[in-house]
Amino acid sequence: MNKRVNLKLVSQIIFFGAIWGIIEATIGYLLHFLPPTIAGLVMFPIAAFILIKAYKATGSRASMIYVGIIAAGIKAVNFLVPGMMPFKIINPMVSIVMESLLVAAAYPLFSKANWNLKLAGAVIASVSWRLGYVLYMAVQFIITGFISKYIATPIDIINFVVLNGFASGLLVFGVLKIEPKLTLKTFKFKLVYALATLVLAISLQFII
Repeated sequence: MNKRVNLKLVSQIIFFGAIWGIIEATIGYLLHFLPPTIAGLVMFPIAAFILIKAYKATGSRASMIYVGIIAAGIKAVNFLVPGMMPFKIINPMVSIVMESLLVAAAYPLFSKANWNLKLAGAVIASVSWRLGYVLYMAVQFIITGFISKYIATPIDIINFVVLNGFASGLLVFGVLKIEPKLTLKTFKFKLVYALATLVLAISLQFII
């Protein structure tokens, strides 16, 4: 019985992580043709939706973090693609893990009946992962000399962390409004489906 439950949990984590990987490789890829702030603005609410669904399927906040690790691992496949700059692979991986950590941390607020607390949780999570990402990039700059467009100037930092963080938080709040209406009750989490989704996510890293 325990083995069956563990297998279902593993299947769920792989499935949601792979879905995130697929969205990063498709919608995320297309969004990067738009101004640089748009991708993060839109992708974080999508990630929050996936992570909330993962929690509701598994009942485990830790699984939300594992889903992020799976999605980041899928991104790591790009190391096998010739000519890819390491920072263009590593930085999104760090971003994905940070997003999953902050959504997991904020989930107690998301689950409250009070919508003011939900809004506070959405904004806090959105701003906090961005602040953590800026600190990471600052350390990266000190160690390697590589400077990201997000921290090139103080104005860039304010736009990325505060303005876009707040705007993205409002979108997460919208996700919290519509998420309960989109159920997965009839979906069967089987390992074969999860692995097939994972293979698709990995394949897209080479195709797109």
